[in-house]
Amino acid sequence: MKLQNQDIWLAYPSLVRLSEMRLPVDVGLGIAKLIKKLQGPYHEIEQKRKGFVQQYGTIEKGEMRVYPDSPNAGDFSVDFGQFLVEEWRDDFEIERVIIPTKIEGECIECGRNMDVVFLIDPQILIPLVKDFVACQ
Repeated sequence: MKLQNQDIWLAYPSLVRLSEMRLPVDVGLGIAKLIKKLQGPYHEIEQKRKGFVQQYGTIEKGEMRVYPDSPNAGDFSVDFGQFLVEEWRDDFEIERVIIPTKIEGECIECGRNMDVVFLIDPQILIPLVKDFVACQ
């Protein structure tokens, strides 16, 4: 599967956040495998972004940043945006991870097994739904 740089750059942090949640073993393992596949490419893309920040940014309070109102902000946005829509050079073998919408759990009060709705911030899922996860 071919991915654009933006797919990797947006998905990786969301996968890391998802991996910090208590998930069923098979789901957690699937997320870990995706993280491992995307980790190297993500760090390369992030290094390229930092290069654009160095090129177009300014130092303020000891920190290099591209401020939205700076004269170089438009050039940064164009160059970084063009880079993000490029395809990553390698193909990926991605196995989508099925995330359950409910997880079986034990009621604290009565001890019965019951389905507990599994809540995930939509901001985590949005970059992942296209290529990496599905909800069931």
